[in-house]
Amino acid sequence: MYLMHRISHENNASVKLLKEENLLPIGWSMLKGEKAERVLRNAKEMEQHEFRDDFVELGNEINNDWLTARRSNYLYRFLKLDKGDRVLIPKSGELDLCEVTGSPYAYDNPEGIDIGFVVPVRMISTGISRHRYVPADLASKLKYRGTNLYLNDKDKDTIEKMIIKHGNKVPVYDFTPTRESIVKNIHNYLLQLNERHFEELIEAYMVSIGADATEIPSKNSKSQKNNSIADVDVKAAFTTLDIVIYVQAKRHTGKSDGKGIRQLLAYKNEEDSTFEHLEPFKWFITTGKFSENTADIPQDEQGERIRVIQDTEFASMLVDSGFVFNDDIFNKG
Repeated sequence: MYLMHRISHENNASVKLLKEENLLPIGWSMLKGEKAERVLRNAKEMEQHEFRDDFVELGNEINNDWLTARRSNYLYRFLKLDKGDRVLIPKSGELDLCEVTGSPYAYDNPEGIDIGFVVPVRMISTGISRHRYVPADLASKLKYRGTNLYLNDKDKDTIEKMIIKHGNKVPVYDFTPTRESIVKNIHNYLLQLNERHFEELIEAYMVSIGADATEIPSKNSKSQKNNSIADVDVKAAFTTLDIVIYVQAKRHTGKSDGKGIRQLLAYKNEEDSTFEHLEPFKWFITTGKFSENTADIPQDEQGERIRVIQDTEFASMLVDSGFVFNDDIFNKG
């Protein structure tokens, strides 16, 4: 069982008791001796409605109108706590979580202090910032102003995840899991594209990051100046930077071999006047995983290693650049 329980009375003494003796109180020190035993026994043996009726009757017997049906519910929940149950304790701006280690009993109250019934606990996590770690659904539950409230299985799962995040110092507003999900979904989207669409998307990405001239060379046009295996799928000129990026694109679902690298290495001579005066950089973009160690990739003639962008990396680059997906990318004719 998970219970949210507020320390709403004798605050200083109650907090001290919890900290120093690992005892969580609820009050009701007016119920002593046989009356306390009666309430404890009833909580163990009775259903909630039966407990409520007897609690009100006890109030009539001792002429105390503080023993109401509504307040009986709070005491009943508290006295039903058992070893292994967990209690979430709201505090100002923070939460504590503890685990019950024994059965509730009537505390031997100091004079003038209402400790009442207590339950032994051990602290699991303390000082959990509400702002940093409490998600919206649990925050709504914490708005409940009564002494305590049963928490359901969904709340239990939420609390357990919250404790892990608190331990790892990962706040609820951390965007990392959401970003990872977005990247994964975009990567799966890339795998659905055909080769031409994949190249067109890469071309559009180049334009989005500042390319002022792009081209997807025809598959039927081969340069007479380059080796027969030389090939690039996308060219992107950034004239203000005096560079051109040559891309070899592979839409693979498993491993990618070194063929794309060899095609880029063989592309040494540019015949198009739009690109020939620019310093070349070469990218190998694959949705698969490159089968070689990227540190072992040979250098091109300019002494620059080919940049390998593999697996989900290109999807991540699309996310980080704020790339806007739309059908116009593929509808140019």
